[in-house]
Amino acid sequence: MLSVTLHAQRESANWYFGDFAGVSFNTGSPVALTNGALMTKEGCATISDPNGNLLFYTDGKTVYDKTHNIMPNGTGLMGDSSSTESAIIIPKPGTTSSYYIFTTDKPSYFLSETDPIDGLNYSEVNMQLNNGLGDIVATNKNVHLITYDATDAIENEYKNSEKLTAVTHGNGSDVWVITQFMNKFFAFLVTAVGVNETPVVSTVPQTVFPRINEAGSNITAIGYLKVSPDGKQIAIAHSSTSLGSPTTGLRKSGKVLLYNFNNSTGSVTNQRLLLDNSYPYGVEFSPNSKLLYVTASQFSIDDLFVNSSLLQYNTESPNVAASQTVINTSQNVAGALQLAIDGKIYRAGYVLFGEGTHLSVINNPNNLGTNCGYSHNSFFLQNRTAQIGLPPFVQSIFKFSFNYEDICLNDSTHFYITSEDPYDSVLWDFGDGSTSTIAEPYHTYSQPGTYIVSLTMSINGIDYDPLIKQVLISEPPQVIQNTYDLYACDSFDANATDGITTFNLHDADDALVINNSDNFQVYYYHTLTDAENDYNNSSSIDPIYTNQTNQELVVAKVTKPNTNCYNIAYVRLNTSQSVDVGTYQLETCDSENTGEALFDLNSIRNTIINSLSINGTITVNFYLSQQDAANNLNSLPDQYTSTNTTLYVGISNNNVCYGFGLLELIVGSFPIIDHQHIEVCQSDFPVTIDAGLDTSIASNYNYTWSTNQHSNSILINTEGTYSVTITDPILNCNKTINIVVNQVPTPDISSITVEDYTATIHVTGDSNYFEFALDNTFGSYQTSNVFYNVTPGDHTVYIRDIYQCQEISRTIKVLGFPKYFTPNNDTVNDYWNVLGLDPNRYPNLKVFIFDRYGKLLNSFNPSTSVGWDGTHNNQLLSQDDYWYTLQLTDGTEYKGHFTLRL
Repeated sequence: MLSVTLHAQRESANWYFGDFAGVSFNTGSPVALTNGALMTKEGCATISDPNGNLLFYTDGKTVYDKTHNIMPNGTGLMGDSSSTESAIIIPKPGTTSSYYIFTTDKPSYFLSETDPIDGLNYSEVNMQLNNGLGDIVATNKNVHLITYDATDAIENEYKNSEKLTAVTHGNGSDVWVITQFMNKFFAFLVTAVGVNETPVVSTVPQTVFPRINEAGSNITAIGYLKVSPDGKQIAIAHSSTSLGSPTTGLRKSGKVLLYNFNNSTGSVTNQRLLLDNSYPYGVEFSPNSKLLYVTASQFSIDDLFVNSSLLQYNTESPNVAASQTVINTSQNVAGALQLAIDGKIYRAGYVLFGEGTHLSVINNPNNLGTNCGYSHNSFFLQNRTAQIGLPPFVQSIFKFSFNYEDICLNDSTHFYITSEDPYDSVLWDFGDGSTSTIAEPYHTYSQPGTYIVSLTMSINGIDYDPLIKQVLISEPPQVIQNTYDLYACDSFDANATDGITTFNLHDADDALVINNSDNFQVYYYHTLTDAENDYNNSSSIDPIYTNQTNQELVVAKVTKPNTNCYNIAYVRLNTSQSVDVGTYQLETCDSENTGEALFDLNSIRNTIINSLSINGTITVNFYLSQQDAANNLNSLPDQYTSTNTTLYVGISNNNVCYGFGLLELIVGSFPIIDHQHIEVCQSDFPVTIDAGLDTSIASNYNYTWSTNQHSNSILINTEGTYSVTITDPILNCNKTINIVVNQVPTPDISSITVEDYTATIHVTGDSNYFEFALDNTFGSYQTSNVFYNVTPGDHTVYIRDIYQCQEISRTIKVLGFPKYFTPNNDTVNDYWNVLGLDPNRYPNLKVFIFDRYGKLLNSFNPSTSVGWDGTHNNQLLSQDDYWYTLQLTDGTEYKGHFTLRL
């Protein structure tokens, strides 16, 4: 049968996968791990020692040790993180220190000298290297295995698929590592001697040729391969078997096939088609090897993702394909399925356009149909991402497991082994000091709690490592012994006196439980037999229930969630004639002019209670619908925002329905008023400001100013922010507005710059307050403080604020210095001179002309001279640039240059 080393289930106790995701099963229940270093979309593999201590893990390219550091020789393996099953780790038989990592490359690129497809390879890890942290043996790294015809160009290029699985040999010691390519399965035997590089080859009817899409990917290589834990069957998912076509879509050619596997010879036979015309990805067998699970995505003909399904097949059925059961349909993409040592199957696959921060769980994978207990997206990975791959293992380690049932306190809990394979003896440890050697024992626990239960099996004289599970023994909720009377008003139907009405049965829930537990659920039934026979609580009556007779008795099944632990209580349904308490009104105002307002429902509650004139403890609640009021569902909060509407009023006296009424909510109008911003000239202070209401309605409101004044308008002397609260004395609602009063600043010129016929006026303060005009106080004002193309001469600039509170002016002079002149006696530009000088203001100025070397060539009075004629010592100078200087009587100096052109 099995060897001790290979049957150590805890070798699969730790998983690392996806983007830094991980799970540990060492405590019997899964615990999310957040210390992993992997980032892989698909392929990954992990191995632990027989005690569940992590050894190493890989994405098929890089190997990480138990400290999550890369092994010294742990890079450059020939797998690929985007290969479906890029790696699987096989303990070497006969040793506890050597392991083989088998890798498959992603056959998605055309063969080239720099990046060939590497196919199937293996590397050996020796855990005695690197101070006990393990390392790749340099002489046994990336050993190539042949799974193709080297003489065939296509096979030689692509070499292999992305599929790997493993199972124990029939001798219980060696291991088969199995892969597939084209129409062949290849089974490599791993023994204590090493890897037999000559595989057992099985030819099957289905040929899957490499098919390359536009991205250069071989789409027919994708999909999982799994052998059953008992080593008798093997299932394969071909996500695609062809490229498809534009009329059928490119992702509708996938198949799932089931074969027989002989774990003594390694041969694959008896092909059966289970699924066609889909896009399958993950496959996994149940622990008892009788059921097969498949994940498959569905795409439109435009290759847009529609949804994915989890499918179950009964492999013992005469027609396995016809036994298909759809367990779940969701928006998760189809991902890997992997059996764990807790006997459950875990499913990867992220929500399309989302993140896969959860795994889904098949809790009872040996059970047919929906009794398998599928729980979608139920295991949280602590914000790590699963992607679509999970680590594969030698499937035989999941062969033996145990399960249990009847886990309520005082039950006789039944334990049983799920495998049908033979064994010598068993030892059960129930975690409370009690043990048993019976194959299927029954044990009664004396206290509720979580117990660590272990099963140690002896096979062929060898005691194997214990199988461990946490078993939660739950105490059912304690319930009252007397029948509880639930009351409802006989109303809202054609006959208000027939004793027939609608009850909300959940109104009785809290009264049924006496141990103050908030961890319970209640289901209601017509009879005790119905309650006791409804194991899944799926046939209970609707809690919004119309009684069949007055004082009808219903059965309450009070359960503890996620268990089948319950106690029974009884509820009597009593009806009473209701009172019509009439219609009330509640009015408030819409201060924001949105058409809705905030109502204080509690403000009308006492009015309603006082109008009833009855004794007792009166409860008044408000509802949106008549049905909610009748069933006491969805009562509204006291602070409720609404438009004009009518609410339903439900009234009870001492927790017994008394009557119903109506409440009209009226949204009163409020004047449209807004915050104000006022600009005031300094000379206009003091000024009167008001709340902004039309004078025709201003007297209808009360006012409270920040100045503690109470009139519609006030007189102010200074700028500032003033607030006023306007109150409607009838509706008692208000609105506060702010009035910002700014004193308009006085214009003040800080400087004026003139250059190249452009005048820029610089003012102090915010220039947005001012506008500017040139030479005409009544002229066209502009917001820009820059004037362009100003003619040479004296000009007047006018500056005023935009509210025309005050105006100032300033005289500027604009001098013109021509950029060139042409002294060729054609009467046009024959002289160079300064333009814009007033000879009366500047009678004695001098302009000095220099050449580029600083030699003085000429000087003249620009006010009395026609200018320079381009000569020096009566000789016309050459065409060139010349420089000038001019200093005014106020000390202002101008320098520049111009060009003499001929």
